[in-house]
Amino acid sequence: MRAVRLLRSLPLVGGFAVALALPLVTLAPRATAQGARPGTMDLADVKIGMKGYGLTVMKGTEPEKFDVEVVGVLTKFRPGQDLVLIKTPHERLNIAHTVAGMSGSPIFLDGKMIGAYAYGWQFGSEPIAGVTPIKNMLQDMARPVPPALLRPIPEPPRGDTKKVATRGKARHASSDAFGRPFDGAPMDWTAEKHAEQLGARVADTRRAPVGTGLAPTSTMVSLAGFGERSARELSGLLAPLGLEVQQGTGGGGKVDASAPTGFVDGGAIAVQMVRGDMAAQGIGTVTRVEGDKLVAFGHPMMAGGISSLPTAIAKVHWILASQARSFKIGEPVRPLGTMVNDLQAAIVIDTKVEAPVFPVTVEVEGVPGAPKPKWSMEVAHDRFMAPIYVGVAMGTVVETTISERRDATWRARTKIKFKNYPEVVVEDFGLSIGGTPGPGELVRGRASRAIGMVLNNPWEWGQVEKVDMKISFSFGRDLYSMKGAHALEDAVDPGQKARIEVLLTQFNGPDERRTIEVPIPTELAGRDVDIMLVPGWMDAPPAPVPDSVASLVENLPKLSYAPDVLVAAYRLPDSGASMKGNLAERLPASLLDSRKASGGDAPDTFPSIARFPTPVGKFIEGRASVRVHVRPAVK
Repeated sequence: MRAVRLLRSLPLVGGFAVALALPLVTLAPRATAQGARPGTMDLADVKIGMKGYGLTVMKGTEPEKFDVEVVGVLTKFRPGQDLVLIKTPHERLNIAHTVAGMSGSPIFLDGKMIGAYAYGWQFGSEPIAGVTPIKNMLQDMARPVPPALLRPIPEPPRGDTKKVATRGKARHASSDAFGRPFDGAPMDWTAEKHAEQLGARVADTRRAPVGTGLAPTSTMVSLAGFGERSARELSGLLAPLGLEVQQGTGGGGKVDASAPTGFVDGGAIAVQMVRGDMAAQGIGTVTRVEGDKLVAFGHPMMAGGISSLPTAIAKVHWILASQARSFKIGEPVRPLGTMVNDLQAAIVIDTKVEAPVFPVTVEVEGVPGAPKPKWSMEVAHDRFMAPIYVGVAMGTVVETTISERRDATWRARTKIKFKNYPEVVVEDFGLSIGGTPGPGELVRGRASRAIGMVLNNPWEWGQVEKVDMKISFSFGRDLYSMKGAHALEDAVDPGQKARIEVLLTQFNGPDERRTIEVPIPTELAGRDVDIMLVPGWMDAPPAPVPDSVASLVENLPKLSYAPDVLVAAYRLPDSGASMKGNLAERLPASLLDSRKASGGDAPDTFPSIARFPTPVGKFIEGRASVRVHVRPAVK
């Protein structure tokens, strides 16, 4: 009963973090794929009071031993999985207690591996941990990986997906293998919607066993090079997946020539999401290496199933003791392998698979003396995280480069190259009062959304080849505010143009009045017409509902009008229709009815709107409306 009571505050040790300068201890023998493998022990042979040791990296890259003693075994801790409770008397662990980053540390009794250090008590006052049985972890390792994951990236997205490269040669993971797709139409994709969906999917896996009082499972993501606001933005978006963000607890991950060339039992491992001038990774521990594969963590990272995230050998700098949760501070030092599965008992890595990544560059213009006007990084090709990290990385560059707290108008022009499709250019534009645009604006911007849409399309796997962004700044409130509008004539003849005067105000500048002309068709004779005036960024030109990646990519630049455009719009009597990638902005109701009556495929219909964009030369905000009467037609 004592062990069960202790479990009431037991959370997952989130796969990353710890290392202090410790006195030298005996280094554990290196266990490699070529060396003799230690045997495994069945839980039936594990008894309370048995003593043994664990392996983990306390500092640097070499695993070290720490003592363990069995205090209990909890049966059916999770479906088909028991949990061994151990205490870990050790000079450092007596202070740090349970440590995020030790997840995956192999535990041995009588020289045989019983499992991985994986769970611990948050706010616990003694070094007690939970061990995931090695049997469950090896079962996860044995699960087959779909052939699509091993399809070479250089091949087109169509063709035989069953071909696998010859053993011994590097294989490449393809981007259709990711287990975190968006459920919905591509054009509806947003980071917030996707995060909410994924959180709901993994909630049961992350939730504590009923009656235990466990905190939700979480994994620490250490950030390097990200700004404070970027870290907060990421924290909100990644939290539903059980990822806990900590800023400044990881390094940029430059390749260290002295780093080991292969993974070993008890060695440190990093799962990378971004690397380069900015880095985001989870640091944990390798449990067992078998040939080209290995298992680690002893718990899921995001419970995402089939995955494709780059991994690397990691180096530990320090174990930071904390009353809330102690953790390892470390960084990746040699890229190697790919996380191919993310399951209940372990993450599975294949060292012969190369995860797809794509380069991202962000360049800032208009800021004299900027300490680093150009940034470069590689982003993991994940359906959920790739668009988020692109947006947040852009936000970090801006946040870091523009430290002044004054009004700024900004325009971002992003070139995105999707494999097998023409380059796409999308623009984001905005005004920041008293500061710079936050990462959230760019995560929700057109560039990030474009990537999210293509990666989550339902027709074929989408692949980003590169992203290049230039963001230009001019200081000051360089915009118009639309404060009102009125028709210069209350009534117009059918077929003529309605003239509308718009009042535009600007900060620290004179008001301006602009006259725009809006054509009125003869079919509206005898009617009152309500004309809406909105900024271009609030409206979009008509585009067909995409039915392929080609039509989706063609739509991306049409997500809205330019932000320095004023759009006049009014409703027409007919409806528009989109079908099989084709668009008809106006169709008579009789034609639509006959189409439905014939039993053919029903088109997607929408109100027919007449739109007339007028450039005004500056970013514009606000909206207005006017009513114009159209005189009856002369017979």
